[in-house]
Amino acid sequence: MAKTLIVFASKQEFQFFFKNISSVVASSTPAMVNPSVDVAIAGVGIVDFSANLARFLSLKKYNRAFLLGICGAYPNSGLQVGSVVRIDTEVVADMGAQSREGHFIPWGTLVSKETRYSGASIRDLPLCLLDAPGVAGGTVNCCTGTQYLGNRRESLFQIQVESMEGAAFFAVCKNFGVSGYQFRAVSNIATDRDETSWDIPRALSALKQSVLDQLF
Repeated sequence: MAKTLIVFASKQEFQFFFKNISSVVASSTPAMVNPSVDVAIAGVGIVDFSANLARFLSLKKYNRAFLLGICGAYPNSGLQVGSVVRIDTEVVADMGAQSREGHFIPWGTLVSKETRYSGASIRDLPLCLLDAPGVAGGTVNCCTGTQYLGNRRESLFQIQVESMEGAAFFAVCKNFGVSGYQFRAVSNIATDRDETSWDIPRALSALKQSVLDQLF
């Protein structure tokens, strides 16, 4: 039987969907929803997420994995709060070095090498999950808090959204030979930080309707 892992970064995201499953349990080991689907919480940020996802994938054999969560959309992406997207590629958008003049130098420029991480082919996704537009994402350790930084990251890497785990998810899935797919809903615009404009419940509700409900 094909086995699927649905993974979340935060307890807040997980508990919105699975109120009857202990977040403590799901943080330590994948919890079974039905014989073909497990769910888990891998932690926020590249380091914790990578370590925990690798541990989960070493415990059981999975054919595919889905990362579900929220994201910020860049100002010129055309996306709105509540938009659901499929993220097909990721770049670590704050990895690099600083020049002596204070300018940011992306890691790809330093090593003269492509630094994108990709998900599995969408040809293997069910038709009901192909409605979400495919976008490019940026994985960051420090979320955007100014319009300048949002515009800079968007133009520098040609990305539409940002999160804190996407590149880690694709990299770990590839190393374990697991087909990885990432879907997120926009909770905020990645510009001047204003938490009053965020709408996490709306984003998660849209994600549930468009993606999670289609997986069961």
